[in-house]
Order: sequence, then structure tokens, then C-alpha cells
Amino acid sequence: MFYLFTKSILIEIGFADKKFYIGDQEYFSIPNSVIENSYSSANWNRTLKYKISNQELDKKYYMLDVEVYWDLHKNNIKFTSKIFFFNNILNSNNFLLNFANVLFSHYFKHTLTFDENKNIDIKFIEKYKPEISRDVLRINKINNFVIFNNKFEFEDKKFKQIWLISEKEFSWKINKQNQIIYTIPKKVIPKELSNNMIDFVNLETGIFYLNSKSKLNNKLVLELSFPETKIAKIISEEIINIIKKSNDKYKNWHLFNLTNDFNYIQSELDVIEKSGKNIEVYLKNVYKELKRNYKNEINNKLISKY
Repeated sequence: MFYLFTKSILIEIGFADKKFYIGDQEYFSIPNSVIENSYSSANWNRTLKYKISNQELDKKYYMLDVEVYWDLHKNNIKFTSKIFFFNNILNSNNFLLNFANVLFSHYFKHTLTFDENKNIDIKFIEKYKPEISRDVLRINKINNFVIFNNKFEFEDKKFKQIWLISEKEFSWKINKQNQIIYTIPKKVIPKELSNNMIDFVNLETGIFYLNSKSKLNNKLVLELSFPETKIAKIISEEIINIIKKSNDKYKNWHLFNLTNDFNYIQSELDVIEKSGKNIEVYLKNVYKELKRNYKNEINNKLISKY
């Protein structure tokens, strides 16, 4: 069982002729704890209600936390609660057919999602052991993210540089916010990730993210993340090799942006010094072209000779 989320709902309970009604079902008795903790009015306008079929009856309301799971082996959705009495109700035909979609729509009402149904199955779950990550597409800080999904909107995000997967070779451009947008070829993607499952990865943490509608229910959104530092390192190393093989005159600065390894800047400055060029003039040109001032990084390393 793979845990998805918990949603609080109001269970509407009808009373008539010493009987109780929940959904479309009739009961001669229900637990006393449920009756004692039910309320005559439900003024929670935004709270989702599982209503009884006959709205003419006297009603009370019970607040219930519904836990939602994905049964990986049976490949279906299970609803459960800590109160055993409600479990059959939550998995009744009336609840599943007439209320489950309403519950999913209510829970994911403000969730951004790609209009995609990725093939997330038991093999994927068992291999990567992901966890639920809410609002994946609203992650605001995406510095040194590699973006696999070209539908991801990053224009309003915070970053110094990001890396976009493309059919094109290595290139870069600077936007109006002086952020560097790198383009890298698809060959950086390891074979096991080439099935369009992953949306982006944070190279600084090694955490991969994906967002998808579930094939079990189109109203159910799966937002998952999992750490795979080894795969992230492979991607980083492939990007490093691509940059090193390029003819870009600022390759060492790009490598520093990716790795934060000052040796790349040191190597570049050593070459400039040996060539007899003026370091200050060279650095001003770097700042002008890359729209980024590296003086803090240089000063922090106490390279006083520059």
C-alpha cells in the first residue's frame, strides 16, 4: 500500500425510525462514539460533505479523516480511516462511484499539473521508493535544475542558471532577469530515465521530481520525488564533458556555475595571466557577457594577486 494523502470530510448521518443512514446505506446501529461526536449543524462551508441519499431526514455531521492509499498489487485506490466502522462505507460502490471523484477534485483543486498520464507502476515505485511531494510545479527556487519536461514554466522562478534538455547542442542565453538558461542535448539523460517519466532534477541535492495524472483516476494527481544522487552525478558529469568539449570561450565559467568548483575559475585566470592580458579588463568583459559578477567568489579565495 502506497500512502497518497489524508483528507478531512464531513460524514452526513440521517436519523429516522431508530435507524441511521450514511450515503445510500441503512444501519440499525452505529458506534456511540460517532453519535456523541456528531454535530447538528455543519457551518463549514468549505468542508467536503459525503451526503445521504434522502435529504428529507434529520441530519448530523461527523468529521472524519480519510486516508487514501494506492494498493500497488491490486492496482486500485483504497480509502480507510482509523475508525473501523467507516472502512466499508469508504469503499462502498456509492462512495467509489459517486464521491471519490469529488474528493479528488476538491483535494487537488489548486494543484498545478501537466496534462499527462505517466506510466507510474509498481516497478517504478519499488525501484525508486518515491515519496509524496506537494506542489511540485510551484517549487520557486530552481537553481541548477535540469528540466526534462519542456512544459514546465520556469520564467517566474528564482535561479542563477538552469539546464534545459533539447535536441540541440550545448548553448546558452541570458534572459531579462540576467539568469543564464543553458541548453544541453538529450544524451545527458541516462537510459533508465529516457522514458519521459521525470520532469526535473535538482543537481545540488540529487532529488528527482515528477508530476502526473494517475492512470487509475484522471482526477488523482501524483506528485512524487526521490533522491538518486548517483544518477544526478552521472548527469552532472555528462554535462561537464559536453561543456569541456565545446568551443565556448567561457567554458570554465560555465563549469563553475554548474559545480561551484573554484578550480575552474583559478585555471582560467592562470591562463589569462600567462598570456599577459590584463586580468581586470578580462574580468570586466566576463561580467559584461555573462551578466554576473564573480568578484565575491574570487575575493573569498583571497587571490590577492588579481
